[in-house]
Amino acid sequence: MHEKILIIALFIMVILLLLAITLLFKNTKERKEAVIKLEVERNKFLQTLMSIGDGVIVVDLGGKVTMLNKAGERLTGWTIEEAKGRHYKEVFVLSHENQDLSINDPIERVLRTDTVQELDKDAILISKDGTKYYLEDSAAPIKNDKNFTFGVVLVFRDVTEKIEQQKKIEYLSYHDSLTGLYNRTFFNAELIRLDTERNLPISIIVGDMDGLKLTNDIYGHAVGDQLLQKIAEVFKKVCRADDIIARVGGDEFTILLPKTKEEEAKTVISRIKNEFSKEKVKAIRGSISMGCATKSSLDVDIVQTLNNAEHNMYSSKTLERSKVTSTTIGTIIETLHLNSPMQAEHSKNVSRICEYIGRAINLPAGEIKRLKEAAFLHDIGKIALDEKLINNYETLTDNEQKAMEQHPIVGYRILNFFDGTVDLAEIILAHHERWDGTGYPKGLKGGEIPKLARIIRVADKYDAMINRPNVNKISKEQAIEEIKKQAGLEFDPEIVDIFAKVILEKIYKKCQKYSVKC
Repeated sequence: MHEKILIIALFIMVILLLLAITLLFKNTKERKEAVIKLEVERNKFLQTLMSIGDGVIVVDLGGKVTMLNKAGERLTGWTIEEAKGRHYKEVFVLSHENQDLSINDPIERVLRTDTVQELDKDAILISKDGTKYYLEDSAAPIKNDKNFTFGVVLVFRDVTEKIEQQKKIEYLSYHDSLTGLYNRTFFNAELIRLDTERNLPISIIVGDMDGLKLTNDIYGHAVGDQLLQKIAEVFKKVCRADDIIARVGGDEFTILLPKTKEEEAKTVISRIKNEFSKEKVKAIRGSISMGCATKSSLDVDIVQTLNNAEHNMYSSKTLERSKVTSTTIGTIIETLHLNSPMQAEHSKNVSRICEYIGRAINLPAGEIKRLKEAAFLHDIGKIALDEKLINNYETLTDNEQKAMEQHPIVGYRILNFFDGTVDLAEIILAHHERWDGTGYPKGLKGGEIPKLARIIRVADKYDAMINRPNVNKISKEQAIEEIKKQAGLEFDPEIVDIFAKVILEKIYKKCQKYSVKC
């Protein structure tokens, strides 16, 4: 840029020198020829200045604009006709990127020092229509053949794209691109920088978000990302502007709080957990395990304080695990049943029928309890389906059928995620397997299918047939006959026999109770 401004200044000086040479010719003919040559050279130089990609503005010693090229017109928003004769500060409006700071005017400095000057790197040009451009530029004095300065030429270039790219790279080097929070690199640097006596007491909060992996498994990473963005919003809302909030891992966060006592840090934790619990993405309620520790004297190692906060977080996570499990499963089931009231009733019916069968085959009390729970949760994987598909009781398209066949797998992932339901996961995974091996998702056959899954399969099919919300709904007796026909094919024959006896007995007793004909 520095060399370019000197070349342009030289162009202008050459034009003036040619003009001076013509004055030496006394012969009228020679002078005319010299003037013609001068005009050609002058036009050539002016065309060069007008066509270069950088903006060029020339001002006289009074600061009035005498020339503005096409690039200069585009960047300033002024035409040469509008700008000519005006003070350059009206046309070339500069400001500092930081509005609280002033900019050094390069033209002013040239007029004052008579030397080449460059623009501050934080300078912004504000065009006539308000558009802002980051600039690179330099200004140089224009001298005549006697080395007398009679004006200033300023060459300027739009570097907005380059500056914004640099800022983006700089931002990403210290920030997490998804949440906008600081990253581990920045946090580690700030941990050392802020470890001073004037910042004591320094508290550190460590958080580990519950259920991110589960969210990713059920809905995919795009929905998991929404959950991460929600917790980031909560952090920013609760914490102070000077607190350092960082995402240091996939679902791990750390907050550095200078001049904060342990009691205050615990209050921050309470507010974050409370605010995040109000957030919900799909069927996942916001939940985060957190712990804190405080450095109160200089002789304490700040890294040890961080380790203590992490230890406290894991202790809290362990103690709250059962509560998180119950809350998460409850929220998923609640959401599923809100989306489909028929599904809610179906879950209760299947659980009750399975209890009847379990008692009839003399399952131990613990197994009956497990069977009832698995039966109630057997369709939990449908939470990943579109609401319209959950409530579709008509014939499914091939794509819809493929999506529907994923729900045992999703249900398995959900229940396998928690200690309290992991023993139900294999049952849920297998509840659409068939006795003849043509079911899904694994194609298990006969005794390979868990016994409780075989019981759920019969109860599931029976309730679906007698409670269909369409013209295909059939009577209980018809449904029992249909299931008997599928014994040895779709269903375990022994379970079908027991099921039929139990249900027929229930029907008969109901008829007796209400004195109706069965």
